[in-house]
Amino acid sequence: MTPRRKTLRRTIRLPLSLGRRLPALTADVSRGGFSAELPQVFLPGSQVHGFFLVGDAEVPFKGTVAWAEAGNPQASVFSRIGVRFDGWPQGLQALFAQHDARRKKLKGPRPAK
Repeated sequence: MTPRRKTLRRTIRLPLSLGRRLPALTADVSRGGFSAELPQVFLPGSQVHGFFLVGDAEVPFKGTVAWAEAGNPQASVFSRIGVRFDGWPQGLQALFAQHDARRKKLKGPRPAK
């Protein structure tokens, strides 16, 4: 059984770069970290750094790989990793606010009981 998450994960697809060398794409992001899909795999415990591309801005981050699943290049299946932030990337706050506002607008008001 996996432990319960303490923070809400948002399904936000963001391009990112690991070490300014390896491109990847997030599957979801939370205040605690993110999961990403990429061609290579990292070992859990590895220290990583890079940046998210949010619009035209680069939002830097540092973190530790918490888990990893190897992909299969012959079947064109990317690897997946989960990264725990060492510190909250401040540039993501506005993105989270926009995402939450958009979700509320799409859902609309709750019906009265």
